[in-house]
Amino acid sequence: MDIEQLKVGPMDNFSYLLWDEASNEAAVIDPAWESEKIETAISEKGLKLKMALLTHAHPDHVNALQYFETKYPGLPVYLHEADLFLLERKPENLKKAQDGAVIETGHLKIKTIHTPGHTSGSVCYLAETAVFTGDTLFVGECGRVDLPGSSAEALYESLRALAELPPETVIYPGHSYNGNTSTIGVQKDYNLYLQLASKSKAGFLKAVR
Repeated sequence: MDIEQLKVGPMDNFSYLLWDEASNEAAVIDPAWESEKIETAISEKGLKLKMALLTHAHPDHVNALQYFETKYPGLPVYLHEADLFLLERKPENLKKAQDGAVIETGHLKIKTIHTPGHTSGSVCYLAETAVFTGDTLFVGECGRVDLPGSSAEALYESLRALAELPPETVIYPGHSYNGNTSTIGVQKDYNLYLQLASKSKAGFLKAVR
């Protein structure tokens, strides 16, 4: 497995390419802005784009999706159904990103983890020792809960679930607010929100509201 992290757009977004090194079959995660930059990376690495994985449907995570659907006709697009209402346009080959479902490309097995909170349909994607957390968990931060479909209570439960992942699991967030990557173990030591989610629901809710 290999990963390319691409910083794109005016909001410090990260888009990702995740691929199986044996077959070069790849997924693009959260194609936000700068479709040409993402496509150049696909071409230079000789990747075969097989799917798009969306952590949620806010515009800053899906702005470039239509470009890839046009360039790769029939491209499967995975999104949790609870976020469909946020899309201006429904993908042509929409697939449901259901909690616990395993998505395969090449030899890669990518597990979907439903992590509502930032949006009702937010998900994280777990591949081997990497977890792509979208706007659920950042380095040193967590997602906002003051937007349509967001819930502080749901985010509390989602962060508790992520805290149960092995400490060596590498976090690949949706924005570079305080850093590019970290691990679950490090964030449990230094991320106030992850710490509060593990200890005090009342404290967590007070901190995020």
